Amino acid sequence: MKRTGWLIPILVFILSISILFFYQKEQNTFSLANTIEVPSILWTLVPTDVHKVVYSYAGNQIEAVRQDNIWVLPNLNNQHADDLYIYTIIENFAEPIFNEVIEIAPQDLSKYGIDETSMTFSLYDKENTEYSLIKGDSVNKTTDYVYAPLSNTVYTMDSSAFVSLKIDEVDWRNKQLLDFNLSDVAQISFSYKSVNAVLTPIASDSETDEITFTSSNINDALAAEFVHFLQSSKIQQFITDNASEHVLSVYGFNNPSLKCTISLKSGSKLSLVIGNISKEENICYATINGSNNIVAIPYFDLSQFSALYAQLHGETEDYLG
Repeated sequence: MKRTGWLIPILVFILSISILFFYQKEQNTFSLANTIEVPSILWTLVPTDVHKVVYSYAGNQIEAVRQDNIWVLPNLNNQHADDLYIYTIIENFAEPIFNEVIEIAPQDLSKYGIDETSMTFSLYDKENTEYSLIKGDSVNKTTDYVYAPLSNTVYTMDSSAFVSLKIDEVDWRNKQLLDFNLSDVAQISFSYKSVNAVLTPIASDSETDEITFTSSNINDALAAEFVHFLQSSKIQQFITDNASEHVLSVYGFNNPSLKCTISLKSGSKLSLVIGNISKEENICYATINGSNNIVAIPYFDLSQFSALYAQLHGETEDYLG
């Protein structure tokens, strides 16, 4: 009977410990489940908060820095970057929205496809605080694993944000040929062969705010077409930077088809030089603002100015640019 008396308290003690253990385990599981089910927003930035972006993938890296409200590419001698493209990708990461929290303080990121070669995008504010996301494997067609060093957590996130990122620096460069507003123009002068012409802005119509240009050399319709070409053209291809004299000659810049200078009311000037023209390829080769960087821009039919040349020289032959 003594043995039976001792046995019952021991069984009760063991049972109590077991119940307490399983209760605690359930509480921990429930707490973890709640944590994992709640999506998290780690940071909220606006584009003007961001002063630098860095994108790296498979050993390649692109960096853009904001200077005086324009974006430049330090690795390309601070050439003007494509502001619109950079602001677009910033908006995708300024307030990242996660679908699900997968693992907090992960011990092995490789199981999510995350390592030193993974696609990484980082934002930096003016205090140089880093906000980074590292893309891992795809969960499905629309969702990826991502790791945030700031929270040391793996999440799932819509893949659309990372789709917009491009690893070729050319895609980050400014595509605007000559960035100016018509209202800022004092005059536009150009030379075609031995003919010089000046386009002068006419006061805008108060009803439409439309600014037109006139010239004593060419008709208003051609003047309007040429000004529109200068203002709206985009760079289609970056041919080569810092071209040598030989390369410049090959592309026709030793005997350019057209030289143009846009004088702004501020006193600054923009310039465009067109070398060879290929009607078949629908492009003109050009340099901008006195640089030796050769770019391809949309075709413009300079033969429209041939009548002006012929009139000046008393000729009738149709000259091509």
